[in-house]
Amino acid sequence: MEMPTKRLELLYAAARAFAEQGFDSANINEIASQAGLGKGTVYLYFANKKALYLGVIEYTVTSFNNLADHIMALPVSNWEKIEQVVHTFLTLDEEFIPFLTLWARHQFHHATEFQEDMAQIFSRLRQPLCEIVAAGVEQGEFHTEYPETMGYVILSLLAMLVPELQVPYGMPTIPRDQRSTLALDVIRKILGVNLEP
Repeated sequence: MEMPTKRLELLYAAARAFAEQGFDSANINEIASQAGLGKGTVYLYFANKKALYLGVIEYTVTSFNNLADHIMALPVSNWEKIEQVVHTFLTLDEEFIPFLTLWARHQFHHATEFQEDMAQIFSRLRQPLCEIVAAGVEQGEFHTEYPETMGYVILSLLAMLVPELQVPYGMPTIPRDQRSTLALDVIRKILGVNLEP
């Protein structure tokens, strides 16, 4: 069942506002206006600003889980699944970057908004890289004693390559068209992958 367009437009506008301004500074009236809706329409979908924020996070987790389900179901090797995850993560549509920004704040920076609610939502977030690395180790494709940890290391690497997710400390930016190649080269090395026939 597809999400109603107005609700989806509202979630995208809210994600932009929350990513750029933070929860406290984001304004429901401005979010409604950016979505092309009246303020009253917001309350047809969400009881208050907190519910809207949590709705944005729920949508983010659902979107990531849908991508993970798709990739995990592909009839390809574990290395090819990693390639797919890397490509997907590093080429996400720019419209989705605000959702990614909010996800990163909670995944990596331990943002303080609604920690109990967030923990409950994030407990449903699938971690496909951990699953893929574990399967690859079991099948002899990858070599690490710590597959779950390596899954998170790879995820952290990918997040580091997306400039919009970084705190502006002057970290060098890798050109967008080179990010996947760099990431895959590093991942291949840390997992001991031999791509020779």
